[in-house]
Amino acid sequence: MKLNLIIFALLIMLISCNTSRKKEKENSGLVRTSKVDPNDNSIKVNSIVDSMGYKLMVQKCYICHFEKPTPTKRNEMIAPPMLRVQEHYKSTFTNKEEFINAVISFTNNPSKEKTLMPGAVKKFKLMPKLFYDDKELLLIAETMYDYDFGSAPKMRMQMMSRNGVQLNHGEKWKLKPESVQLMEAITKKVNHFSSDNIADYNQLSKDVFNEVKKIMLDDAYTGEKFNQIHLFFYGIEDHMHLLMSLQSIDEARNQFYELKKKLNTFNAYFE
Repeated sequence: MKLNLIIFALLIMLISCNTSRKKEKENSGLVRTSKVDPNDNSIKVNSIVDSMGYKLMVQKCYICHFEKPTPTKRNEMIAPPMLRVQEHYKSTFTNKEEFINAVISFTNNPSKEKTLMPGAVKKFKLMPKLFYDDKELLLIAETMYDYDFGSAPKMRMQMMSRNGVQLNHGEKWKLKPESVQLMEAITKKVNHFSSDNIADYNQLSKDVFNEVKKIMLDDAYTGEKFNQIHLFFYGIEDHMHLLMSLQSIDEARNQFYELKKKLNTFNAYFE
């Protein structure tokens, strides 16, 4: 009986000693008292910032591109911000692999035919062909897809879009006959389009976007006339990009309806 009491007392002392030591370690910061949340976004951001892909993006891309739009440095911009590039490519290529392939393809061989940002090309000119190591370019493209560039401050085009396209002192903006005919053909094609096949919607949006780019990239349009042309297509750009990649026929129909409705307002501002 006495032996059992002695053993019990020793166990109590051992447990008390271990508990005391654990508390001392916790207080000194040697022991982590809480578990790491795998969904903690700050951890994900830190891991990307520490990655080789992010370092390469900063070294090679940020030479020309700001990370995101900076209104106070608008006059210093020589290329579209990386946030805008990500927005255009992600809305068009929702699949990560397709996104990466598209970024790599354009970077290796920039062209007006491939661009998803005709407004940026018109403003900043086409980016030069850059010779990157294939592995480095892959890491950069992966980072562009994964990195959270944050929210963007409102820039001039966004602020202008609130009021919509404006007439030229009450008159329609006069465009080249070729541009007017091209828009008539595009609008006619959209108005007569009907399909239950998602692939047809994807292809239609690609065709419309490629035709629209011809107007947006036309060097004949400058100044406020170009601003209004750009503003008009800025209002339907998301619909065109999303339609290229959507896989839901119901969502495609909704985007198509908005695209069709807005395209049919062209003649109210241009002739």
